[in-house]
Amino acid sequence: MSAEGRTDGPPLLPGGTLPGPLQTHLRRSLEVLRDRADDAGVRRRIEDVLAGRAALRDLAGDDGFSAFAAPLVEQGLRRLDELGPQEREQLALDAAALGRGEVPPHLREDGDASAVGPARDDRPPAPPRSPGTW
Repeated sequence: MSAEGRTDGPPLLPGGTLPGPLQTHLRRSLEVLRDRADDAGVRRRIEDVLAGRAALRDLAGDDGFSAFAAPLVEQGLRRLDELGPQEREQLALDAAALGRGEVPPHLREDGDASAVGPARDDRPPAPPRSPGTW
């Protein structure tokens, strides 16, 4: 493991670099989904994404994965409706942290020091994309 996060797999969003801690969190979330899936085909498709043989976008558009994920989403929405004001505030803070590429401490695994903050990217920024001819 590097200081920027797990390095045991290819990027999950080719073309869009995620900060190390967020990459690690997404990878772990996919591993949890893979382990919960009863359908061998869904497990294989998630494993293909984790191994870099398929794109996350392909998984999101897969009918089998959609059928697997739909009840989980519905359950999450029901739980969201049941949250109190303080829990909703914490959820908003967590979402903002994840949006910044940070994984909140209570969402990290024990000893996961790599998730302290956003990963540093020392590469120069990409040139802006603009429509037109070159």
